[in-house]
Amino acid sequence: MNTEQIKESAKNAVLAGLGVVSIAQKEATKVYDKASKEANKFYSTLLKEGKSLEKKSKKSVDQLTNKAEGKFNNIKNIATKQFNKIENVFETKVESALNKLDIPTVDDLKGLSKRVETLIKEIKKIDTKKAA
Repeated sequence: MNTEQIKESAKNAVLAGLGVVSIAQKEATKVYDKASKEANKFYSTLLKEGKSLEKKSKKSVDQLTNKAEGKFNNIKNIATKQFNKIENVFETKVESALNKLDIPTVDDLKGLSKRVETLIKEIKKIDTKKAA
């Protein structure tokens, strides 16, 4: 396998990993959006009820509003945590797959490129000495 093939394989693996992360982000966004809509529906229902009871009990309305905001924030936090978990799982899986396929990392390729550049310089020095 030559350097170009290795670079292409590494590039393809990285692109596949990015695709996985992209899909995970889209799915997490869907989950978050659904949870957000449900929370907003619940919050709207509480607001309607609160308006009808406001004259009777201002204190009850404040408590219900705070409870709804707390639930909304909890759902938002749960969705965010789930998204982060999904992202971490996919990153781990992609990294594991790359390691199993023995695909070199970017650092490996950079190190190899530096070594090749050093060899080229040395060869040029030798050619210059032979020409002189």
